[in-house]
Amino acid sequence: MILQQIFRLFAGLLLAVLLVATSSCDRPRGEAAPAVAERLAEVVAGTGDPDPSTLAAITRVVEREEPAVRALFRGRPAQRYFIHVHADREHLPASLAANLHEDSPGFAMLGTRQIHVVWGEMQRTGASMRGVVVHEMVHEMLDQFVAPHGRALPRWFHEGLAQTVAGDTYLGAREDELVWRAAAGRLESFESLRGSFPADKPTLQVAYAQSYSFVAWLAREFGMATVLDVASSVDASTSFEIALSWRTKRSSFDLNTAWQQHLLHGSGAPWRVAFDQFFSLLMIGALPVLVLALMRRLAVDRRAAQRLDAAAVAEDEAFSAAASEGTDDEAAGEEHGEERRSAGASEVKGDA
Repeated sequence: MILQQIFRLFAGLLLAVLLVATSSCDRPRGEAAPAVAERLAEVVAGTGDPDPSTLAAITRVVEREEPAVRALFRGRPAQRYFIHVHADREHLPASLAANLHEDSPGFAMLGTRQIHVVWGEMQRTGASMRGVVVHEMVHEMLDQFVAPHGRALPRWFHEGLAQTVAGDTYLGAREDELVWRAAAGRLESFESLRGSFPADKPTLQVAYAQSYSFVAWLAREFGMATVLDVASSVDASTSFEIALSWRTKRSSFDLNTAWQQHLLHGSGAPWRVAFDQFFSLLMIGALPVLVLALMRRLAVDRRAAQRLDAAAVAEDEAFSAAASEGTDDEAAGEEHGEERRSAGASEVKGDA
């Protein structure tokens, strides 16, 4: 009985060893079984007959960047979406063109699983293909990440997160442009940027820059995981602002104040502004010196003109005096000649 149990135990161990050996032979040593995630985005041709090479280039960007963006959202996005590549703005139908801002190379139509990028606008504005594609992918995946409460997310958070993840701002927006506004207390309120952005381009650029700066600061200060936890906490009864205060243990006012302090004193933006404006400030500082030099030059020219005028007047007076003396001499000569003629006539008459 004991020998039978030992035999069974030995047979079980031998079978386990064989199974392990067999499974290890099926896969090269040191190579783990890859976990392949199906790509969600499908690149398709849009209006204007885009070049096949353009479609291929954007497809390569999607294949390279989508896994990282999807991992950022913890693999939660699972629905397929389409990236429509249009040749240029002119061929866009009116319904799509209405969503494309001036100098913007693309947009995402949330809730429809559609992204639209315009190749002609990318080339005209010099926008990065990777930056545009990743920016719009973030919009789509964030919308899926918080579904079905995507509409509850503020617009400024959507745009700020897309720019932060892409590492590329939109419409040439720069954090440096916020310095003067922050110092003067003229920044846009985030409440005004919650539902929509301004239509005019200068204010629109400021809105993009402000959104990027604030969300990037939140990610550095509290971590990207916390920022995404805030987004996933939004529902029908919990706004993004309430979730943000709850997660960070700080009020909206405190967060806004801390961000502006960072912008003015910790971001380096004031120094970049000063460097960019160095020559302009130098010219402004040199303006009084230039004005004084100009005034002195004008005074010198005025004195020189006065001397020339005085010399001209003196010359005219001398010429007039000389002319007057010549006239007097001529008159005297004529009188003397008349006297001589009279005397000669008298002498002739006497002789006669």
